[in-house]
Amino acid sequence: MKTAKEIVGIVVVLLMTLCSCTSDPIEQVQFLKKVVEVSVDGTSNTTILSYDGNKLVAIDKADQLSKFYYTGNLITKVAVLDKTTQHANTLDYSYSEDGKLTKITSSDNYVINYIHNNDGSVSYEKLTKDSSNFEVKNHHGIMYFQNGNLVKDEKTLDDAGKGISAKNSVSVEYDYKNNALKNILGFDKLLNYSKIISSNNEISSTEVSSVKYLDDDQVVSAIKRIDSKYQYNSNGYPTEIVSENMVFGGSDSNHLKSQLFYN
Repeated sequence: MKTAKEIVGIVVVLLMTLCSCTSDPIEQVQFLKKVVEVSVDGTSNTTILSYDGNKLVAIDKADQLSKFYYTGNLITKVAVLDKTTQHANTLDYSYSEDGKLTKITSSDNYVINYIHNNDGSVSYEKLTKDSSNFEVKNHHGIMYFQNGNLVKDEKTLDDAGKGISAKNSVSVEYDYKNNALKNILGFDKLLNYSKIISSNNEISSTEVSSVKYLDDDQVVSAIKRIDSKYQYNSNGYPTEIVSENMVFGGSDSNHLKSQLFYN
């Protein structure tokens, strides 16, 4: 027969085991399936996302359809259709051996080159071809990351015009909750999708634009700040965002909120 001390010891061990199991819950993986963008006048547009497992198949917006194609675990092609004009654009993505995006080649006659710096930042440049088939640099810049989030994007416009120097800088602050798109395989490598590839959610962005006229050093600048407020579900994913920003890019002062739905 077991003694009282032995019985107490067994009970203590069982309680400790139960506590260790319940104190570290497994996070439920969720995938964004639908976004409803609501305007201040009450009108709305719906975006539908479809998947094959954890691979993104398509983002179907009211005015645009984007289809995603994988090679292994990397997204290597995105076919974009403008539903209004029926214009089609194909983006081919190239990666380094360690899976970092190095180049985007567009059927719309431009390329974007990326260089991953030792400090974790990413330098980039966009080039197009003119009527004589010569490459022209449209802009270049540097993207800065922290904890998986794009915190700053500094861009210089190279084709602003003769005698003009134009720059644009966007600084972003984030919450500590889950980005609605974080579980999509390979999506966080698509640098051209800007802030929505980040691990967390944008709560504030400040954009500073400036134009300098080189002949007299006159500078004209503008600043714009957009704040976003969130509601989350029990797993820490956003279910409603009140902001001028829309989930898949763009901002509009008439935009009221985004409603997000998951699997």
